[in-house]
Amino acid sequence: MKKIFTLILLPSLFLSACGKTQTLPEPTPTPVPREYVLTETDKPQASLIPRSDGHELTLKITGIKPVFAKIEYELVYTASDQGLEIEKGVSGIAESKDIVAGKFERKILLGTESCTNGCKYKYDTGVNGGTLNLTLITPDHQVASMALPFTLSLVKSKGYTITWK
Repeated sequence: MKKIFTLILLPSLFLSACGKTQTLPEPTPTPVPREYVLTETDKPQASLIPRSDGHELTLKITGIKPVFAKIEYELVYTASDQGLEIEKGVSGIAESKDIVAGKFERKILLGTESCTNGCKYKYDTGVNGGTLNLTLITPDHQVASMALPFTLSLVKSKGYTITWK
């Protein structure tokens, strides 16, 4: 019995006290964005202006109030690819440095661009509309959202036009 104690129990008692004790750091909670109540006077005006061939849109946001530190935008649209309808999108952020006098402007390509050896473009086909989603964020991380559905259509005398739904 003494041999069992010496061979098994004594080393296990000794080794159990030798391990390094780790203290786990306290978890830091992730702040949850609070909702900003968007009034009619706070809402910026957004416009999409199509290029003459319809392959690029110019996003213009005006009337941006100083209460907003940045705006995240996402343009979601459907395109055709070999007879299949595919949902595609383009997103970006307008930081306060990009917003000048309450205005922001950005060109949005409806397709892909590769500029490794000269620029090559592959334009999306069959684009006929989608939704422009705007997320307005205040400096203290309050969030307001706007969803603006639109239709892109070809008018013979005018070229491509955008109609808000």
